[in-house]
Order: sequence, then structure tokens, then C-alpha cells
Amino acid sequence: MSSGGDLPFRIKICGVRTVDDVRNVSQAGADAIGLNFYSPSVRSLQPDSESTESINEMARKVGLTRVGLFVNHELAEVSRVASRLHLDWVQLHGDETVDAAASLIQSGHRVLRAIRLPRGELSPSQIDQRIGKWAELPVTLLLDADAGAAFGGGGMPLDWACIRKWAKRRSQDAAAWVLAGGLTSENVAEAIVCSGAQSVDVASGVEQPKGTKNAAKIRQFVAAVRLGFQGPSDAAGIETTGR
Repeated sequence: MSSGGDLPFRIKICGVRTVDDVRNVSQAGADAIGLNFYSPSVRSLQPDSESTESINEMARKVGLTRVGLFVNHELAEVSRVASRLHLDWVQLHGDETVDAAASLIQSGHRVLRAIRLPRGELSPSQIDQRIGKWAELPVTLLLDADAGAAFGGGGMPLDWACIRKWAKRRSQDAAAWVLAGGLTSENVAEAIVCSGAQSVDVASGVEQPKGTKNAAKIRQFVAAVRLGFQGPSDAAGIETTGR
């Protein structure tokens, strides 16, 4: 099994759409943003627009890790956009093949692969089955809830205890992984403690209204993540909603 290397980030705010979003993410203390290039999404950006260039450049200046999210794009287009914007990571969130990812990796791109998991209880072997041959590539895995044709978590959380069981039995050189799916400031500390996650990804959980990032929600989310990373005793003070 190939190693995915170090975690690409600790806290990623995905689907930013303005320069102000980038400032708010940086000021809150998160370390990564996601630029969504999936056109049906309410959070989508045009990869060649001036506004996207401004967002990307601001993120670079303040030292944020920049991740481009792609869903079933042509391989050449993924590589072109990632190279043009000098993205740190390419996130594949659709039905992309292992061979396509291998080609991107050979071209020098770092790949974050979304693994869409069913909600509810899963055994470690069932999670491994979902990962399949992706475990053989040097990618980082992003565990998200399967929202079907929506190609996103749909704001739905996973069974965190099951993910912890899966993570505990993995070898030390297994690919790094990121927790996503229905995370909010109210539940992320519990999610981290229950799952053992060291990296989290949020989109809708820091928005109000949908598709619009909210500065206060971003700050609250980052603060809750930090408590979760500190451990159960600190996270106990956070009001949680459970699964």
C-alpha cells in the first residue's frame, strides 16, 4: 500500500467564492481553501475568470493551501487549470479512474481523492472496499457522505465511530485521510474525538445562506476544531448534536 504522505492541511474551508472569504478563512486560523470548479454547484467558480485569479492569488499571499475541486472533468482540463493556477492539490470528487489520477500524479500534481461512503454503520472492510484500488496510489483520501448524483456530502455526517475502527487497523504507511460530511461548529469537536481525524473539510457547515460563506461561522468552526484536536476533555465543553 502506498503512502499518501503528510496531511495536506488541518482545516479546509471548501467552496470559497470571494477575496473576502479568503481573508476570513486566514484570519480564523484555517490553513486551506477549496476552489470548486464543478459548474452545477452553487459554489462553483470559472477557472479562467479574473475573480478566480484574485481569490487564488490572495490565498497564495496569505499562505493558505489551495485545493482545486474537480468532478468528472477531462484529464487535460484538470491538469491545465491546476498548472495555470499553481494549485497545491487537485481534489477528484467524481467518478474519475485510478489511471487518470495516476497520470496526474506522474505529471507532478498532488491528488486528494474523495471516497463517498454510505451513511450508517460500516465495517472496516466495507470502507476498504469503497476505497478499493485508490489505496494503491500515493493519494490522500477524503471521506465524505455519498449524496448520489450531487457529488458531495449534502451536509450529512458519517458514522464517526466506524471510521475510527477503520483507521485504527490501518498500517502506518497507509494513505493519509481527511474527514468531511456534515461538519459544523456544533458537531466537529465530537466528530474529531470520535473518529480520530487529524484533518477536516467543511463547506455548507460554515455558510448562511447556502453557498455564501459566513465569517462568524468560519471562526466558530475553527475554534471548535481546535478543541477537538486537543482531546475529549476539551471537546466535552462543546455542545454537540451527535450523529
